[in-house]
Amino acid sequence: MSGEPMKSTETTAATETTATTATTATTGVNEPRESADHELARIRRRRRIRLAAGLTAGAAVVAGGLFWLSGGLQAWLHDRALDSACEGTLAAGPVRELVGGADVTTETRTGRDFWQCRVSEADEVYEEDGRIDLRVTVSDAREGFATWEAAATDAPLGHGWTGGFAFDPDRERRGEATASVLLDCGGAQGGGMVAEARARIDRADFGRPEARTELTAVLTRTATAYARQQGCEVTEGAPVRKVDASVNAWDHEPFASVSGSCAGIVEPRTAARWGVRTAVETGQGPKPVEGCTLGGLRGAPLYTFTASYGPALAWNEWRNLEDLADRPAGDAPDGRYVLWADCRGAVDRAAYVVAPVSGTLGRGSDLTLDHQGLRTALSAFAARSAKAHDCTLTATD
Repeated sequence: MSGEPMKSTETTAATETTATTATTATTGVNEPRESADHELARIRRRRRIRLAAGLTAGAAVVAGGLFWLSGGLQAWLHDRALDSACEGTLAAGPVRELVGGADVTTETRTGRDFWQCRVSEADEVYEEDGRIDLRVTVSDAREGFATWEAAATDAPLGHGWTGGFAFDPDRERRGEATASVLLDCGGAQGGGMVAEARARIDRADFGRPEARTELTAVLTRTATAYARQQGCEVTEGAPVRKVDASVNAWDHEPFASVSGSCAGIVEPRTAARWGVRTAVETGQGPKPVEGCTLGGLRGAPLYTFTASYGPALAWNEWRNLEDLADRPAGDAPDGRYVLWADCRGAVDRAAYVVAPVSGTLGRGSDLTLDHQGLRTALSAFAARSAKAHDCTLTATD
């Protein structure tokens, strides 16, 4: 294609040279040699410019061809495939951010009571030690499979979502994290779904707030898209802009400065009488499991408060708590007390428990327990948590 412009340039140059010669012959004037050299140089410059333009156009065409031949087409097709993955439900944008441009494959898995979208390294789909393994699992909140791992130490998602984020900043593997959320379908009792995103991505670092936000977006956007396909009228929260990391038992703070899940449970004078000096808490916000741990001077745990909602409460634990509630009225020798609440949507029912930590209350005698104080503190903890979940505490005898 570049040969044709060169031919055109040469023809033009020859014509111009002939015209110049004819003019000179007709006038009969002998032009100085400098003028002829100047004209020749001008023609050569025009020839170089036109040749360069032809080569540039040709190079652009060649570069475009190389783009397609060197994988550009494949990358484009891969990108489009990611947009339509998992029946069009996968949140492709945040997935791209998490995997850092790696080639991945997607697959959809379904069972009797669950649906799963999996993203993995393109050449390691079935290898457990692959560098990328991201799974979003959704199930009906009323099914037994819906019980999943959630902890009081998870950070709340906030922004109108009932969910938590689990990432231990002290773990060596920074690319592992889990996020979970409860989805309400129109408010009917028991009508909802539970969703969880589990990520193991070697190149990711969930110590970075951006990575936690991206995984949360993968969870909420994928789960809500799938729920809508199933006819669930999802009560959706706002986009999550920031998610904290989990807390650990040694992330205690002075009790006097609590402002999250431990705030307002125990009066300062009562806490001092119990020997409470520290607390481990997360930020306030509805989660499947909420909690507060009150500890001694150096953080040794003394009392735990836990709220468990719907499928976050394992069936065997549910039965044990019902047995606990059926005990005769009065002071419980072990200091464990439970309250219940009725809820709407995916939660259905919730349990609130206070329990002394075994082996940390002196000799373990029931005389060291402030039973009335524990029941009062549990009532305050349960009332605040139930209000955040729009639940109603069940009347006690």
